[in-house]
Amino acid sequence: MFALGAVGAGVLGLQQEALLAGVAFAAGVVLAVVVWRNGARKVARDRIQDLLVEALANYTGARKLDRRTVTLTKWTGRGVGIPQRVMIRYAPGVPDGDPNWRPAVLDVLQRRLDRAYKVDRHDRSRCRLHLVPDDTSAGDAPPYAQVRLERAITSLVGPSTKIAEFEANEDGDIIRVHVDHEESAKCAVAGFRLRAERTVSAMMPGRWRANWDLEGDKVTFEQRPSLPTSIWLPIDPIPDDVDDLLLNYRKVKIPVGEDEDGRRIWWHPALVPQALISGGTGSGKTSTVHAIIATITRYGWPVWILDAKRIEFLDHRDWPNVQIVATTLEQQVALVHRVWQLMEYRYQLIEEGKVRVDDLEPLVVILDEYAEFVANLLDWYATVKVKGDPTKPRTLQEVGSLARKARTARIHLIISMQRPDVALLGGAGGETRSNFGQRISMGRLDPAGAMMMWENAYTGVAIPRGVTGRAMAVNDQGVPVETQCYRFPSMYAEPGSEEALLLQQLKPTAARHERLVIIPPGSDQESFDLDTGEPIPLTFSDYQQAEWALASSRPDLDLALAGTGDEISPEHARALSSTLAALGLDPNLPSSGRRRVAPGLFVDEAHDEDEPFPEHADQYIGYGAPIHLPPSRLEVGDLIQVEEGSGEWVVIDEDPEEDAFDPACIAVSWRSDTDECGSLSLPASEPVAVRRPDID
Repeated sequence: MFALGAVGAGVLGLQQEALLAGVAFAAGVVLAVVVWRNGARKVARDRIQDLLVEALANYTGARKLDRRTVTLTKWTGRGVGIPQRVMIRYAPGVPDGDPNWRPAVLDVLQRRLDRAYKVDRHDRSRCRLHLVPDDTSAGDAPPYAQVRLERAITSLVGPSTKIAEFEANEDGDIIRVHVDHEESAKCAVAGFRLRAERTVSAMMPGRWRANWDLEGDKVTFEQRPSLPTSIWLPIDPIPDDVDDLLLNYRKVKIPVGEDEDGRRIWWHPALVPQALISGGTGSGKTSTVHAIIATITRYGWPVWILDAKRIEFLDHRDWPNVQIVATTLEQQVALVHRVWQLMEYRYQLIEEGKVRVDDLEPLVVILDEYAEFVANLLDWYATVKVKGDPTKPRTLQEVGSLARKARTARIHLIISMQRPDVALLGGAGGETRSNFGQRISMGRLDPAGAMMMWENAYTGVAIPRGVTGRAMAVNDQGVPVETQCYRFPSMYAEPGSEEALLLQQLKPTAARHERLVIIPPGSDQESFDLDTGEPIPLTFSDYQQAEWALASSRPDLDLALAGTGDEISPEHARALSSTLAALGLDPNLPSSGRRRVAPGLFVDEAHDEDEPFPEHADQYIGYGAPIHLPPSRLEVGDLIQVEEGSGEWVVIDEDPEEDAFDPACIAVSWRSDTDECGSLSLPASEPVAVRRPDID
């Protein structure tokens, strides 16, 4: 028994030794793991510290990388953890008062530590910045867009900037921010204010503007309101004294459209006697002129119209108070000459003391598509000019004289053209142009057109081309502003429709002025050469000095009555307008139905001006082929692509600025043909595809 007990005791001792050895081994393993983990954690934390030292070197001013510039302490959390205390030492020469310095340091910490930090204490005397984690809950934290905008405004205006209030729409998007500041001297400079406005507009969604209170040291940045894409001409009440043109003369104001704040843009003929309207195909120019005619005639003013395209104002032949619509060149030359004679006659009466300016009744004269008229006139003049006539038709001199002097005779010119042309507007000095105080440019201009119309290269170059009726127009302060011009209803509106009802309400109830007709020279009696017996050809002077008559006395010449007879059947109208009929080759038509096209005349429009661009047309006519330029060389009016290779081009509507948050990028504000807008931050060193306007 004893022996067995001894053996058992020996076995037990061996087991205990083995157990102790196992425990010791396990403890060693655990200790090794702990040491390894602590060592690995320290290595990871040191690596984070080294990365921060390197990333913050530009902001600490350190001459060489040194871990003493960034101290990370009180790490918490699993794994590597998060430092609860960060102390940054920086050189005394660092501009720690710069409003961008602190945000830049915080941005580096957030990117490297994946955690937001805030300033706990800033010891400027010792050049130390103490930071702690920002425990603000996500629900209480301001939106990133708000933080970004606040930083940008502080950077732009100055360190004294204080955000008084943010305003947001129902979707939470910022639409307005009120700012107080103490940067009076800086903000008094117009260029500084413009740069601040453009920078905010470039970096924020949409288009922004600034309202500066220079006396109160306040500024409000706000998103521009969106203009409607179509506004019908309003029906305003007409004064009771409409029959007395002398009494209502200074009261007449013609609504042209509305600006982005809903304020009306007016044309006051008594204050601004002449108007100039430009706009190409699809811009809405014709509808705008029709709307102006509607209001003028409701006031009882007489209107004379030169219709260079011959078909744009046919329906105004019987419009009350429109006395004449000249559609042929012969009539148009006679109309201009008669207006010039009327002006000179009134000047003579004033000079002789027989009348005063206040005794003169107003007359509105519309020269529509003036460039087209001039081109056709010069071509036709060569066929009727005789020996002794000047090289160019006197009509051009008469128009120039009217532009300079007609206002005093209370003759008000409205000239419209496709594109403002220096040669037609008084040469390089713009002598004729300067006489037109009310100007409206419909649709997008290229920089050359902007120079001719507005005397700068940027006004109107960012108008969205896909919005008919959008324009730049002069407001009551004499400043060109973006405007949605009023739309005039179609003359062929469906009977009983709202459009037809509006047309009826806009039409004057009575005609105060009788219609006029121009008697074709030689129509009553043809002249013959006494020697040869041959008819004497009519000259330019014959057409220019043609006699006029009341339409009621010459119904045979009143084209307003031409449509009052039997209606032409659709089949006959189709045959009459066919190509065979135009060539005189349709045997089914009588000779009187075969029309001869006037020689030498041309029309550079293929379809109605107010129709939108056809889908198959080149949407970027007037712009050069794509080239690649650095973003810093982009200009207002250039086209770029929001998405490279998409084929959809947008126009730059603000001067590109350095990105307030990334000096290596350029902020570019853009606007599309459909009035969408936005901004891009483009690397300054990477060229982008751009299409520039063709400059003739």
